[in-house]
Amino acid sequence: MKKALLIALGVFAFASEAASGHTDIIPRTINFLIFVALLWYLVGDKVKRFFAERRERIAKKFQEIENKLKESKERKEKLKEELAQTKKFAEEIIETAKKEAELVEKKIKVSVEEEIKILQKHFEEFKESEIKKAKQEAVKEFMDEVLKDVHITSEDAAKLVLKAA
Repeated sequence: MKKALLIALGVFAFASEAASGHTDIIPRTINFLIFVALLWYLVGDKVKRFFAERRERIAKKFQEIENKLKESKERKEKLKEELAQTKKFAEEIIETAKKEAELVEKKIKVSVEEEIKILQKHFEEFKESEIKKAKQEAVKEFMDEVLKDVHITSEDAAKLVLKAA
């Protein structure tokens, strides 16, 4: 009720027109100031509260954004560190793989050289065996040809050869 009375008083306080030819700037200004004062009295707390709450919301949003930015930067740094560790780990894996490849290569070389030696040994044995067979075959053919005319058995010829040797 008080508020309504104050509003009515503010509206009618200097609302009358000036009777003389003078301007009514002063009463209008006073009337306006009273209106602003009444308006401030009636809605001032709500306006203050609205702007205070708005300021708090904006500050809160700003703080949230700053926190997210800070978290993003921290996460970025963590990811950079992880990336560096991953690169280091990859380089270690590559080095290990190179060393293992060198060891495998050496083992294979040694194994191949051993196999080559074994194959050469077998080849030499096979060659000697084949030469021996070829000599025996040549001697047998020669003996058969010689003994064809003599009419002696190959056993007797072998005995003669053994006695001569």
